[in-house]
Amino acid sequence: MGINIDQIIEINKKHGGCLLNKSNLEFDIERANEEKNIWRSNAYLVRGIVSGHCFLDGCKSTAMEVITDRFAEHKIGCDKSKLVRGILKIARGEIQDINKIEKGLRKWCYKL
Repeated sequence: MGINIDQIIEINKKHGGCLLNKSNLEFDIERANEEKNIWRSNAYLVRGIVSGHCFLDGCKSTAMEVITDRFAEHKIGCDKSKLVRGILKIARGEIQDINKIEKGLRKWCYKL
């Protein structure tokens, strides 16, 4: 279930970004990798990538790809339009609490 910084950086490169804040991203990855629950793990990643502004560009697209790829490994699909709206709420600061982000992910995504 773990993910590393190089994987996320490679995903971000596809979305036109470049790394700005490695230490924040490393912290978010460490926290996500400590979680056994994929929902909470992805909640930490999406909040860290989107709100942490660790990349110059492509933060929301990177977060979307990272979490959908990780969910797919666990046979979890996402309603893309709901997930996009949720990520935008996180980016605007409307949802920042990790419990609320996890709850949102459970509404936007589903077991296959």
